[in-house]
Amino acid sequence: MKKLFSLLLSVALLGLAVACTPSPVPDDGQEQGQEQTDTPDEPETPETPETPETPETPETPETPETPEPVSFRLMSFNILQSTSETAGREWASVRKAACIKMFKDIKPDIVCVQEARKTQCADLATALTQYSQIKYPKDGIESNGGQRNLIMYNNLKFLVVEWGKFWFSEDGTANGGRWGDDATTQKMTIYVHFREMATGREFWVYDTHFFAKCNLETSRPHCVEMSLASIKEKVGDEGVVFFCGDLNLQPDDPVLKPMFDYMKHAATDAEESDGVGAITYNGFRETNLKVLDHIFYRNATARTYKVVNSQTAYGTKWISDHYPVYADVEF
Repeated sequence: MKKLFSLLLSVALLGLAVACTPSPVPDDGQEQGQEQTDTPDEPETPETPETPETPETPETPETPETPEPVSFRLMSFNILQSTSETAGREWASVRKAACIKMFKDIKPDIVCVQEARKTQCADLATALTQYSQIKYPKDGIESNGGQRNLIMYNNLKFLVVEWGKFWFSEDGTANGGRWGDDATTQKMTIYVHFREMATGREFWVYDTHFFAKCNLETSRPHCVEMSLASIKEKVGDEGVVFFCGDLNLQPDDPVLKPMFDYMKHAATDAEESDGVGAITYNGFRETNLKVLDHIFYRNATARTYKVVNSQTAYGTKWISDHYPVYADVEF
């Protein structure tokens, strides 16, 4: 009986001990009594693809700058040869100083001169050192002192590329056959191919003197024909050219029509002009006045055209039997 009681007491104590033992804590915070399940791994977030680089916007090509125009003052002047000693027409004592004063006043960059004798060219070279000269005698003999076609140019602004000459004769030479009844008359043209130093741009200038005598009905048309042929051969249709001189023809003369058709005329077409009727030949008189001196041009613009006809500004009433004419031109 006693043994039985002891056995029952042991069993009771063992049950009590089991009841008081704590249950194990489930892993990962799982509450007691819940079945533990494996949490699946979260799928990796796919990498965001790199945004492709925006292609660089190509640079807008620079608009080429419009080159500055070449601009200069161009004059034509029949200076009258220095042989006349009629009172008021003398070169050395009257007209030389007046002409030099005129050049210094007007300041042309290029001057096409007709009828300048050798001594007159020398006088101008001495007094006007800013100009260089291209010249040739109309008789073709450089040692002679006679009339010359002369182009003076500003030697700080322009360079000469080449120059040349031709006569108004059947073969273009000084002694070639001429048209008409005066076999002793010689007239010629000189031309210069210029380059402007600042820009390198090039142009041509022709200095001419047409016949005043001979059989004018035949000789003058030949002058126009030969002049245009030379321009088209040397310069071409696209080149810049200026054609200046004493043509001994008035603007409305039909002989000049081919010239007007191919070129522009400063007195007619300049933006500001003294007018196509502005007298250029005075003959040292007040009557029988004419327009004989011209500036033609092609592939350029004439801004102004003026006749230098002051009878008081230069110390004598007439500096020549022709007035100088000039145009402010550009291209």
